[in-house]
Formats: sequence, C-alpha cells, structure tokens
Amino acid sequence: MSALSAKATSRRMPRWVFVPLALFLAMVVFLGVGLTRNPQEIPSPLIGRPAPAFELPLVGGPGVFNAAQFKGQLTLVNLWATWCAGCKEEHPILMALARQPGLNMVGINYKELQASELSGQEPLSAESVQKATARSQAWLQKNGQAFGVNLLDMDGRVGMDFGVYGLPETYLIDREGVVRFKHAGALTPDVVQQKLLPLLRGVY
Repeated sequence: MSALSAKATSRRMPRWVFVPLALFLAMVVFLGVGLTRNPQEIPSPLIGRPAPAFELPLVGGPGVFNAAQFKGQLTLVNLWATWCAGCKEEHPILMALARQPGLNMVGINYKELQASELSGQEPLSAESVQKATARSQAWLQKNGQAFGVNLLDMDGRVGMDFGVYGLPETYLIDREGVVRFKHAGALTPDVVQQKLLPLLRGVY
C-alpha cells in the first residue's frame, strides 16, 4: 500500500474507532488521580453536621444510649470490633486519650459477628447478642477499657449512617452534637498530635 493510499484509508476511519482509546485514557487519568489520594483523608460529609441520630444497646446492658446524649459533652466516637487488626493497633492511643480531661469516650462495636459466624441466625437474635457481648467484654478486659460507654451495633446500621468504610474509624463530636473530625483507619501518634489534639484544644 502506498503512502498516499494509507493516508486516504486513515481519512476514511470513522470517529467511533477512537472512542475506546479515549475511554482508556480517561480511565488511566482517573485511576492515577485516585492513587495519589490518601483514603484516610477523604473528607466526610458529616463534618460540620449533626451526628446521625441513633439508639443502641449498651454492651452488657441494661439500657440504651442515644445520640442526643452527645450534647453537652465533648465526645470521641470510635467504631471498632475484636476481629479488626487496626483496632488492636490503635487501642493504646485510645487508652491514652481516655485520660484527657473532659473527653467522653464512646465505643461502637460494629458488626462483631461476621456473616460467616451467623450461619443463618439473625444478627439481633439473643444468642448472637450474647456471643458478641461476651467477645467484646473479654477483648476490652484484656486490652484495656478505653470507653466510658460501649455500644453494640450488631447489624451495622449505625455504622453505615456514620459512613463507615472500614474499621477502625474515629469521630470527634462537639458539645452541640456536631461532627468536627473523622479519621478512617487506626489512629497514629502523628494524627493525634497534629490533628486531633489541636482540635480538642480549640473546642475545650
């Protein structure tokens, strides 16, 4: 084929031929931008808004805790579970934060029992709740009781309302019940020193 005929063939190629290439390039750009972002720093839509309304049973009961009880107290909410490796990793930091004067520590034990453990049972069956409660209490007894209040979110609905991606996740809620801070993943000394403590100093 001569150069002239090749040029003529190129001119006749329909525009749709280039659509897959354009889509591929767009996908490469999208993934490239996504890889540069730290998922722990993705802002939560809850920041600056009231914490989700909920009512959950206290681990080991009796009684319930509802979100209205956030008001009037500076509260650190931590979503955790005994099966979560990052939760064990950050727990010494939570223990240290529990010594902060005026800071109310609330743990939400999120989906303590996984689907494979329920084997057809309802998450909220008495047997399931009893199993999750015993496991949660044993874990805290072994690793330290960081939470003044520990709640049981068996079906994960409250966690979903908080927009949980994965455990652990931590939220700071001010005295008006407004979410001021979110951290996805295990808290680290750097996060506490550079982000959380300055916020605490600002709202005390």
